[in-house]
Amino acid sequence: MMRYSINELIYSIFLSLVFLSVLSGCSRVSDEEIIAARKAVKEGALIIDVRTQEEYRQKHVEGARNIPVHLLDRAYPYLPKDKALVVYCREGHRSEVAAKMLREQGWKVYDVATQEDWEREIK
Repeated sequence: MMRYSINELIYSIFLSLVFLSVLSGCSRVSDEEIIAARKAVKEGALIIDVRTQEEYRQKHVEGARNIPVHLLDRAYPYLPKDKALVVYCREGHRSEVAAKMLREQGWKVYDVATQEDWEREIK
């Protein structure tokens, strides 16, 4: 019979919890943020998918424009200043960068992180 030290047991539990949290896809975007972003879109906000063109072609939010984050600064002149913007990507990292860039330029931005977050059911 194998015996584990308390430190090995704690470490094993910690790794299991980390693994489960990654698999469960815990979102950093609250239901309230999603609701606010959806309301903004109903009021005319523009949805921007900041992933690559290849990722966008595979799957995207209906009505979203594709502006990869690395090209976003070139799109500033073409984005309406009088409308809010909703940004998303695959994992939330690029949308976070895009939201920061756009806010610094004066836009009202909702970062919904991912397409899955945008489409998730809110109770």
